[in-house]
Amino acid sequence: MVPALEKIIAESDHIVFFGGAGVSTESGIPDFRSVDGLYHQKYDYPPEAILSHTFWEENPEEFYRFYRDKLIVKGQSPTLPTCGWQSWSGRAG
Repeated sequence: MVPALEKIIAESDHIVFFGGAGVSTESGIPDFRSVDGLYHQKYDYPPEAILSHTFWEENPEEFYRFYRDKLIVKGQSPTLPTCGWQSWSGRAG
């Protein structure tokens, strides 16, 4: 299956990947809704507000505190949205 997927990717001009929490959690990235997820944390603002562009503009210190505390996962690049895919694909062979 992996060689077939590699062939499809190599021959494609555009690729869209739709993933959800299952992809992230399988790679060790915390989700939002589990018992210790982001929605159950104690912050002055809800995560969906903190992660907005407006919040970042108006409250950069709080945004970056949340970002450092909750969105940077040890061993994963904080700048790559595909870090879960890279982790999974490496294990897949």
